[in-house]
Amino acid sequence: MSGLSAQLEAALQQEVTSGLIKPPSAGFLREPLDRVALTLAIGAVPLSIAISESLLAVSLLARVLDRSKSRRPARLPLSFWLWLLLAALQVGSWLLSPDRKAGMSEMRHLLLLVSLGFLLSSLGVAGSRLRAWKAVFLSSGLGSIFLIVIFLRHIVMFHANVEAGGPARFYLRTGGFLGNWMVYAIVEVIVFAGLLSFRAFYPGEQKRWRLIWILNLIAIAVSLTRTLWFVCWLLAGIELARRRSKWLWAVAALPVLLYAATPGPVRSRIRGSMDPDYYPNQERIEMLRVSWRMIEKHPWIGVGAGRINELYLQYLKPHEPIPRYRGHLHNNLAQLASTFGLPVALAAILLVLALYRDLFLAFQAAHQQEELFCCLTSLLALTGFLIAGVFDYTYGHSLALILLSFAVLSPLVSPTHSACGINDSGSSWQLKLTLARIAQMFSSRNAVR
Repeated sequence: MSGLSAQLEAALQQEVTSGLIKPPSAGFLREPLDRVALTLAIGAVPLSIAISESLLAVSLLARVLDRSKSRRPARLPLSFWLWLLLAALQVGSWLLSPDRKAGMSEMRHLLLLVSLGFLLSSLGVAGSRLRAWKAVFLSSGLGSIFLIVIFLRHIVMFHANVEAGGPARFYLRTGGFLGNWMVYAIVEVIVFAGLLSFRAFYPGEQKRWRLIWILNLIAIAVSLTRTLWFVCWLLAGIELARRRSKWLWAVAALPVLLYAATPGPVRSRIRGSMDPDYYPNQERIEMLRVSWRMIEKHPWIGVGAGRINELYLQYLKPHEPIPRYRGHLHNNLAQLASTFGLPVALAAILLVLALYRDLFLAFQAAHQQEELFCCLTSLLALTGFLIAGVFDYTYGHSLALILLSFAVLSPLVSPTHSACGINDSGSSWQLKLTLARIAQMFSSRNAVR
């Protein structure tokens, strides 16, 4: 642990020496409390949801109580207004749901996004976003070590079961510190996007961060999570194609090479994934059919947030198998359309298109190293999140939403001298006022209930 801390301090010191960032006058821990707590909260995402959300609460409280922030007009991007439309439609659908209590988790996700939008402007200071990403990289390294150790422990414990033909995914798959394997996979997709961008724009630091790269790659391989494998492979190909790298052919051949070099449990997982009759593959196809039946019957407001598990069997045909887990549908768009209705699904599509537009504009306007890094990271992270969302309901994981919000909004929260994003050395008062009103609406509604 101390070695990793020293690694982070050395990396930051080199940036200060080279002029990439300006040293804080009294050190990181003497910066505003909301910025310190938010940086630590983001850095804790690969380790623990309890730590991350507790630090977010500290940051939010410090932000609300600190009245010394300067108020500057904000240039709110198009995606912000489309997100407000999406949130309003989701709340409207939830209010019309026959079981509002079942949908409270979705409303908490909205409130989490409101809080993050309120807080992230505190990172609009040169060097603060890069520092938060380095904290994420270091904590992901620790999480990777833990996951690898658990995988090796499971191999020893369940070796006989796997050799007897038991499914490796059942006996060996783990989510490390995060517990759930899919939560780990979505968080790791965003971490991997950050590592790719960091490698592109900070090539001089690769030797120092090589160990983190190795640990993350090993953890990805032994996670036995197909979505994580596929998305990371695709993101690596996209980045190499962007750079017109001669190593693009190696990425194309990587699955074959890894299949030959990886342990038996990994190879058996790959073989099973290629089988069309493999149960998880058939389950996802069945869920798409069930989703379509729900949409046909409830096209405007959906069946109600949080009610998929309750209603799933009603939309199954007699010959269709009952899935082991049916708490959500394994597809973001199908889940949104089924639970909230087609208007929400359409608003989500428009939001994604607007986000890509705003992020590409920010990328074109970026000139400094940190801004370029944040812009590329945001595009890769958003792309990875959406691709993973074709195979699972990634929008339903709080840790993934925290890290994705940081990744995607970072280019839109730029230093005051930047040409792109929301210029805010302290806070953007229009954004804060709007988000505060939304948060107040949720709070008053819960109090009345």
